Amino acid sequence: MMRWIISAPLIIVTLVTASIAQPDPSKYRIEAVADEAGSKYFTHDPVWRGGDSAGSIDLGDGRVLWLFGDSVISANSNDSRMGTFVRNSVAIQKGYYLSGPVKYYWRNLSKGKQAFFSAPGVGWFWPGHGSIVRDRLIVFLLQLRSSKTGLGFEAVGWYVAIISNPADDPDKWNVRYVRGPNTFGQMAGSAAVLKDDKYLYAFGSDEPATHDAHLLRWSLHDVYLGKISKPEWWFNGQWVKRSSELPKPRPLFVGATEYSVHFDQNLEKFIQIQTFGFGEASIGLRMADRLEGPWSEPKIIYTPDYSGVKMPIAYSAKAHPELRGNGLFVTYNVNSLDLKHMLENQGIYFPRFIRVKIGPLAGPDEKDGKETVKTR
Repeated sequence: MMRWIISAPLIIVTLVTASIAQPDPSKYRIEAVADEAGSKYFTHDPVWRGGDSAGSIDLGDGRVLWLFGDSVISANSNDSRMGTFVRNSVAIQKGYYLSGPVKYYWRNLSKGKQAFFSAPGVGWFWPGHGSIVRDRLIVFLLQLRSSKTGLGFEAVGWYVAIISNPADDPDKWNVRYVRGPNTFGQMAGSAAVLKDDKYLYAFGSDEPATHDAHLLRWSLHDVYLGKISKPEWWFNGQWVKRSSELPKPRPLFVGATEYSVHFDQNLEKFIQIQTFGFGEASIGLRMADRLEGPWSEPKIIYTPDYSGVKMPIAYSAKAHPELRGNGLFVTYNVNSLDLKHMLENQGIYFPRFIRVKIGPLAGPDEKDGKETVKTR
């Protein structure tokens, strides 16, 4: 299998010989608890009053980049949500603990507050995930437009933003947008992005219906130059280039628009985190020995507290392995399908944190069902 050793921000790959098997999460003790202090981390700014998604990228210099979707910018800096919605925003956290300072960024233009990432004629962008490649920052962006069906929007494509000076503050970034090729409904990079010493890998999902997850990759050299038109796909056991929609590769699993994948050094497993269900959803995980799978069946590890929320909806659960503290930090979003309630309820629409610990079972008498702690 492929053994991945994380040395931020690079993931080094060496080859070891092992049989390919599907891990079983029931063989591990998994504890997930609400992090009340962490859930207040993003609530203190008087102007930035909440946002979707909460993806994170270790910039490798003691800074963490946070990527948010639809964000609320207060009009009068008084903690109010009466202001402007921008389609995306970013933040820089200094240090790897949820006690470090955080600063938010969007575009202040002559026509008012605008999304941080935008390009003419594309509808709007919601950020996916990304990575540092050499001295450049690569961020995958989901392209959306309004729709009269579903929740009022639909994904129609994807881009990458290539930032040539990520060491500077975001308001000084030089951003180049490169449109992604036709990937037959797969929104590459809407979920996890990882790298080894040769390739950049992007997970996504088929939109808008199935959420089938596939894995694409590019050489680091090509990504660095913005040459993303010819990705390789993990196609039923091998890496290939696709030129047509049919035949279709088997999905790795049924995912979501957004989810995370990271390598756990202690377990020597890949961990995938996502929300399951619509509305009052739960959070679960899968495991794999290899990035390409096979992936285990999902295991539900946590159900949020929805008390006091009208028409609640939870989504975009993601792990943040670069954060340090007691356990693995996972965020998720709770929103309301009632817009008025969302604007008034300052207890929602900020990313919430849970902390997850995964380890071996205590002994042979410990059975599945006892190892998971759900905290409501």
